[in-house]
Amino acid sequence: MKLDYSTLKELSILYGSDDFKIEARYDKFDGEEYIMLRFGYWDEVKLKYLEALLNPLGYKVEVSEWEDDDCGWLYSYNIKK
Repeated sequence: MKLDYSTLKELSILYGSDDFKIEARYDKFDGEEYIMLRFGYWDEVKLKYLEALLNPLGYKVEVSEWEDDDCGWLYSYNIKK
């Protein structure tokens, strides 16, 4: 199944984010393409809602997190087939 605009709009509404970013990404080490989602300024969101919406469509959600010395913890969410 395809990930369409209505699903992405639902995510934006669900998390109430005015700043919702979507990026197509490519991992040059393993050649894998994926979609990266980011909410707010690298905000953490509840993973269970992302998984509940995307897993039935055949997507896997991976959390990418790291600590920045200036900003604290930063989170993004990788959506993969």
